[in-house]
Amino acid sequence: MPLTRTKLEFNKFRRFCQPIILLLVMLAYCAGPRPIARPRPLRAARDQPEVPLGFSPASYVAEKRWEELYLALPDASRCGRFLRRLTARPHLAGTPADRRLAEFVYDEFKRDGLAPELVEYRVLLSYPRRVEAEVVAPARAKLAHSEPALPRDKATRVSDPMMQMPWNAYSPSADMTAPVIYVNYGAEKDYEELDKLGVSAKGKIVLARNFHGYRGGKSLEAEKRGAAGVMVYSDPADDGSGKGKTYPEGPWGPPGHFQRGAVVYDFLIPGDPLTPGWASTDSAPRIPETEAKILPRIPMLPLSAWDAAEIISRLAGPEAPKEWQGGLGAPGALDPNPFAAPPVAAYRIGDGSTKVHLAIEMENRVTPIWDVIGKIHGSEEPEKLVVLSNHRDAWVYGAVDPSSGTATLLETARALGGLLKRGFRPRRTIVLGSWDAEEYTLTGSTEWGEQFEQELTKNAVVCLNVDAATSGQDFSLSAIPPPAPAVAQAAAVVRDPATGRSVYDRWRQRRKFESVRSYAVAGATNLPVTFGLLGGGSDYMVFLEHDGVPSLDMIFDGPYGVYHSVYDDYEWMERFGDPGFAYHAAMSRLWGLLAVRFADADRPGRQIEQRAERPVGGRRGGRPRLAGQNQREPDGRRARPARRARASRTPVVPAPGLRPAAELRSRDPPGAARGPAQEGPRERPRAGEASRQRNRPRDSSHQGRGWGFEVRRASRG
Repeated sequence: MPLTRTKLEFNKFRRFCQPIILLLVMLAYCAGPRPIARPRPLRAARDQPEVPLGFSPASYVAEKRWEELYLALPDASRCGRFLRRLTARPHLAGTPADRRLAEFVYDEFKRDGLAPELVEYRVLLSYPRRVEAEVVAPARAKLAHSEPALPRDKATRVSDPMMQMPWNAYSPSADMTAPVIYVNYGAEKDYEELDKLGVSAKGKIVLARNFHGYRGGKSLEAEKRGAAGVMVYSDPADDGSGKGKTYPEGPWGPPGHFQRGAVVYDFLIPGDPLTPGWASTDSAPRIPETEAKILPRIPMLPLSAWDAAEIISRLAGPEAPKEWQGGLGAPGALDPNPFAAPPVAAYRIGDGSTKVHLAIEMENRVTPIWDVIGKIHGSEEPEKLVVLSNHRDAWVYGAVDPSSGTATLLETARALGGLLKRGFRPRRTIVLGSWDAEEYTLTGSTEWGEQFEQELTKNAVVCLNVDAATSGQDFSLSAIPPPAPAVAQAAAVVRDPATGRSVYDRWRQRRKFESVRSYAVAGATNLPVTFGLLGGGSDYMVFLEHDGVPSLDMIFDGPYGVYHSVYDDYEWMERFGDPGFAYHAAMSRLWGLLAVRFADADRPGRQIEQRAERPVGGRRGGRPRLAGQNQREPDGRRARPARRARASRTPVVPAPGLRPAAELRSRDPPGAARGPAQEGPRERPRAGEASRQRNRPRDSSHQGRGWGFEVRRASRG
């Protein structure tokens, strides 16, 4: 049938209007709010259930929608921008730069709708005034060099003298000259080897390698042996050229780097040394510094490999055992070598002829620190708390430790705020804690945990700690066993950026740790999934040990040899730790997903099958702990002690010969009445008993029933 003239004109008009209408639709789409681009769902791991623990199939239908929305929100480029802002300048605890970062985090939390608080405590911190060291016999050589600036990394040109000099917080001031002996890692077994050789540490300065023990443990062992002082250094065999290419060519430590850190016995009593067991508020009573049980009595100084070579090359006496020989004599180990440090033919113990002069002037003072607390209030059980934990302070820039964690915390806050704007209201309250002064004595988190002890003990569901978010691509978990299955389930739906598979799949298949941090965690050589038993050394300590809250710590691990040095900066992270910052975003997805699940589950007790055992008497120290359990390896992150009592419903029985830390630190201020739980005689630890237990080989494992888990206790070297 032939078309009429009217129809022909209409068809022409329609063809003319179609592109105009399409253009208008596209412009309206671009101008309006864009829907969230949900990521392609991952195929569920075969050994992980579709419905997470704590949810019924019906309740998870609505929950899954919020999870998919959340997983689409974290952005890698924004994580990188956060990290650049956080590492723009050094931000040591208690300094103006630290305060400015606290205000920055506060403003970000407020922008995200998290109802932030800025909480101030006044605590004892330690700062250097002058540090000098020199070999004075048999030939003079200057020590304690600053870390050299690198032409390719402008941030390494620091101008603040406090950032240039090597120092250990809380080291006593000293001006001494004494003979030097080499003690390997400075562990108890090393001193026993010296006893066999007839070498005494009494009155000498001991030179120890980093690793295989927290620096505070090395100091305490040297103190017990009558040493006059301690010097610790980073041997190339442990975190330098013996592991691979050094910075700026690779991720490992150059020979000029040294590891700052606090030398304090916080494995006995974490927190402000002057307020043992109660919060360091303005009106809090304080004990005299001379009564603080956790402060060392002998000085300590960190050195670089160059400095150590100046000493070890001059040592005489018997040759050190084969297993004590390090990497200072390896070809190229000291390159570049601007100070012409002499080569080391062999490591020797020392016969007293090599002497070092130390001049260390420190200042300990009570100063303010600032915690930033953000909250998303729960709709049904607002008193119940899910705590996300990360510290903010750093020895210098701290791109890995802790700023990668802080950048991830900020991105997680932003993503959770995005859910809030779309109507999300968790059943329980989510708390985001940005702690200060962790690098000193886990201070900011400990004071907050002490101040709100009763609330946390009664209502905290879990502490999800991320000290550092990433130094590589290998997911690593340290936890008490009960909450670990929830991590596996969450990891099964978070995509691994490098492989495109799930984080859980890669975690399950990993057979080797590459980071020195992992030396003291678990030798992950067995399938299906291995994780370390949670010990000490980060901000979960107050929640786990003091308040009895189930806790865990997560990181994407990798080769990392610039721990606590000036080289742990944005440039290192951008080139080696996480180029593109995709693993920052992956950690944000995992961290926030866990928070949402713990906050929204019908029965969070199903996610945490057993609550962590409450310390006896409801106070820190009620659970006996081995001296040195709060191990912090200067090794690229935090070390986890080889042994930790597993959470259970059975009473915790004190180990024979061990005195609870309660006797060293009462929760009550001076003059307060002691309760029944604090009474009763306790036996003082026998000399060396704690260290012997600490160094006993561990090879037992705990198989998580039905979850494809293996918990391996690490052997400590």
